[in-house]
Amino acid sequence: MISKIPLRLLSTIQPLKMTRVFAPFCTQLEKVNKTGQKLVKIVEKELKYEKTNYVEDDTAIQFVEKAGFQLVDDEANHEVTLEKKVGDVKVIVQFQSRQPNQDEGEEEEAEEQQKNKQNQEEEEEQESHTEYADFTVYLQKSNGQILCYECSTSQGEVNVNMVSLIKDLEAHKLIPRFERGLQDYSGPDFITLDERLQLALVDYLKGFGINDELGAFIEHYSLDKEQRLYIQWLNSLTTFLKN
Repeated sequence: MISKIPLRLLSTIQPLKMTRVFAPFCTQLEKVNKTGQKLVKIVEKELKYEKTNYVEDDTAIQFVEKAGFQLVDDEANHEVTLEKKVGDVKVIVQFQSRQPNQDEGEEEEAEEQQKNKQNQEEEEEQESHTEYADFTVYLQKSNGQILCYECSTSQGEVNVNMVSLIKDLEAHKLIPRFERGLQDYSGPDFITLDERLQLALVDYLKGFGINDELGAFIEHYSLDKEQRLYIQWLNSLTTFLKN
């Protein structure tokens, strides 16, 4: 049996306040959809631009074949490896993709042209120093001994930064470049060596085909690798946004 509520109590009862919890959710979802559609258009435009302007360079493969290297380029990561045999020595050259310097806009270029010649020369000098690529050369003998050269190349000129003897090739590859030589003694800084010893080590390296022509190839191919990875990333981003 349902009991009746006295009339004097009815006046004291406040009506329930109903909160519409779904309205903010709908508003947020609409905002996400709107920004998502905008993002898709921008990504697709960028992807179209990159695909249109990317041109595969056949001369790179021609150089690799001419130099006697085998190119190992896995599209799933940013590592690139060149390998060949010279006598009983296996030559392994390893480098990574690298991003180009940020291009300036047309307005900025116009402003740069108005600057005086001295400022332009200083900026060009600074830019030339930033255009470089790092790479590592392993000379692995059949008896297991490995000589490692840490190198860099700028405008096609190869420079040796460190020479060391290593025991485990695969373990050494996993060490970040800036950490190599910090735990174990890997020899003195290359620049502190006697000049005759420096020249002899460089000449020995050149004998395996590690020269300025290879340096120019690494600079070019590392940029090409970065562009291909960027296109791949844009494709994946488009797939995520549209599915």
